[in-house]
Amino acid sequence: MRQSTFFAILGVGASLTGMARAAMCAPLAKFEPAAGKVYHGASLPDTWDENGLRRQIQSYNALAGKKLSVVTWFASAYETGRMTTWRQSYAPSLARVKRAGALSLIKFSTQDYAFDRTRRAADLKQIALGAWDDYFKDAAQTVRDFKDPVFISIDHEMNGNWYPYSQAYPGSNFTAADFVAAWRRIVTVFRQNGASNAAFVWSPNVPDVGNVPYSKYYPGDDAVDWIGVSFYSGNDLGAMDAIYKTYAAKKPFFITEWATAPEKSRYNPNFPGDVAWIEQFFAALSARYPRVKAISWFNWNKGDGNYLLGRVPAQSKAYAEDIANARYLDQPLIVGSAGAANAPETPRLDRPAPEIRLREIVPIEAARIERAPLVTPRRERLKLQVVPLSR
Repeated sequence: MRQSTFFAILGVGASLTGMARAAMCAPLAKFEPAAGKVYHGASLPDTWDENGLRRQIQSYNALAGKKLSVVTWFASAYETGRMTTWRQSYAPSLARVKRAGALSLIKFSTQDYAFDRTRRAADLKQIALGAWDDYFKDAAQTVRDFKDPVFISIDHEMNGNWYPYSQAYPGSNFTAADFVAAWRRIVTVFRQNGASNAAFVWSPNVPDVGNVPYSKYYPGDDAVDWIGVSFYSGNDLGAMDAIYKTYAAKKPFFITEWATAPEKSRYNPNFPGDVAWIEQFFAALSARYPRVKAISWFNWNKGDGNYLLGRVPAQSKAYAEDIANARYLDQPLIVGSAGAANAPETPRLDRPAPEIRLREIVPIEAARIERAPLVTPRRERLKLQVVPLSR
């Protein structure tokens, strides 16, 4: 951490001092590391292939100079028009990330992974009424049987206008209240099925985009374990002050996505450059946001921007210098409640996934979502054979 950067951030954040002390005295939340430690994470594009994941982790570790303790990956209710099942679709990824020595943060979306093509998405109102209970029962039992801690974020960046589950999405039939009701139903199903090793991370975007603030989407303290934040170089560091001040005394923070990208930075009139922005970010974590207990760099190069850590060599060098601090964990260190010691090396895959049927409690608004012909999935999966359980 550079001294000049530290004092600049310390001065700007002086108003947060009292609240920061209160946050530091708060009891540890589920899977929250103690003593100011912070999980070191990254979002990686491909967790579906053992060798591919290993190569990505090795490459990232080399750039960062430190191992990852969390790997962030994405999951969806549908993939190219087909409904997923967690036991078939996502249990293998949990096992792969565990074998790589990290915890998983699953960013689960109720929309199709290929929503732009298929227009398929789960109906939040139907979820809240229980029509998707069997689907989430399979999800909960898959996570429960895995036994190790799992972070789960549901429908992240809900306060933006780019996902169909947002009230601000053009033509949306959903409200923030629908989001809250669906979230609470999902969490209830997980708890009823014994998935105490799941920690739920509520992850809005910073700042709000649209006319509905993130506070309207908050599901309640009893249904949230961590506060997540998406935070990019289009923002000054102070943009996180409001949400931190609102929740840090009650919940630890997980910066579930952060990165620089030219496509984002151009929206920040005060952008100091990639290296300085990263230096300021790490300085702020120490001086301004002590309840941030996990960070995950969004290491993707995609249509809306190049977020790769290695995009600018000086940037990755600055990152490596700061992440070398011993407070950033290079392996899972579970201190908060409901840890899972002595867990098996892989999740239980010995029983077939149940057949999942949606229960139509009220008519689904079919006109809201276009039905598109199924397209060839982007990757092959083993076919799931449903075999009745013998009694």
